Amino acid sequence: MEKIARRDLIVVAAAGTIVIMGLGFIIPLFPIYVTQKGANNLQLGLIISGFTISQFLVQPFFGGLSDRFGRKPFMLGGMVCYGLVAFLYIFAETLTQVFFVRLLHGVAAGMIWPALAAFVIDQSPLEKRGEIIGILSAVEMLGFAIGPFLGGVLYGWGGMDFPFWGCSLLACSSALMIWSFIQENNSFAPQNFLPWKERYGFSSLRIADVRLLCLIGFAEAFVWGTIITVLPVMATNLGILPERIGWLFTSYFLVFIILQRPVGRWSDRQGRKKPILWGIIIYTVAVILLSLGGSLLYLLLVLALAGAGLGIYSPSARVAIADLSSAEVRGANMGIFFTTRMVGFFLGPNVAGLIADRFGQGFPFLIGAVVLGMGIWASLTLSNKLAQKNISSLA
Repeated sequence: MEKIARRDLIVVAAAGTIVIMGLGFIIPLFPIYVTQKGANNLQLGLIISGFTISQFLVQPFFGGLSDRFGRKPFMLGGMVCYGLVAFLYIFAETLTQVFFVRLLHGVAAGMIWPALAAFVIDQSPLEKRGEIIGILSAVEMLGFAIGPFLGGVLYGWGGMDFPFWGCSLLACSSALMIWSFIQENNSFAPQNFLPWKERYGFSSLRIADVRLLCLIGFAEAFVWGTIITVLPVMATNLGILPERIGWLFTSYFLVFIILQRPVGRWSDRQGRKKPILWGIIIYTVAVILLSLGGSLLYLLLVLALAGAGLGIYSPSARVAIADLSSAEVRGANMGIFFTTRMVGFFLGPNVAGLIADRFGQGFPFLIGAVVLGMGIWASLTLSNKLAQKNISSLA
């Protein structure tokens, strides 16, 4: 790998990590922030999923546009918007206003992540894609691991406004890093004659493995949406202090981080299929255990197990999409994959909120385990090509 490419990867990984750290400031506390404004469980799920609604709508198109005009404008613009929108939460007074800000936040995220993921793949040698994506995921999740803890500290110092301030400042700092250090070569940009379905990634759904990976991503994101919606409120009802709820997410992400590089190497050497399958199985077991509730220590251990499952699955799934994509439409195809995840992330909080109101806060996790069962089936159905080392592009 060239020295400049290595430097760019480090800068982009650091910028993404800083953005995610800021998001980690608010994730464990956001359900509490919304319920303090009078939301019930159903309204809570709808507001949390507002982020996903807008991200779902814009992600394929921003991914496709990044294939045409370069990754940097969308990483930079998205991070600036992300920081400005996070600041607006401080001034939102009604649930309607919070929902509107949440929608804008999702648009900003939809600009960032397809372009960032495609940029990393662009700079990565084929034989090391899994390892590099694993390292990137580990570094990004370091932000999530640290963020909830620091968010709890900020909350203790100055209430809910401080975490939102922190999220805003960190996103703007990341934008400054991208603007200052990334000098992008746009030679990968495709020709304008590509059909729009291919340009924006929709034609990738003709590939059976891509459809299966999207189903797995949907199931995983459905459960993650359930966790971040129900767990903070459930933990509060179990007597866990708001300042300590962040510990649960820190436990989750620390284990996730530790596994990224070795799992990435494993998928480079043995193929993508096995890590995806075993990761989803472990994640399912953890979600079933979450439904039982328990002490702070119990929840810390179960969240660590969930982090192990997602940590085993995550790098291999993203690299599998890249393996199945040509360079000309990689950003668009990553956008499609992230979009199907967003469908799950939209439905998860809403279904969880509706079910929690009627059947209690443990039952949504059981529904999540059923949805993950579809992910296990899809993982088993993936073709043997994804069990091979360093498959060539099919797109």
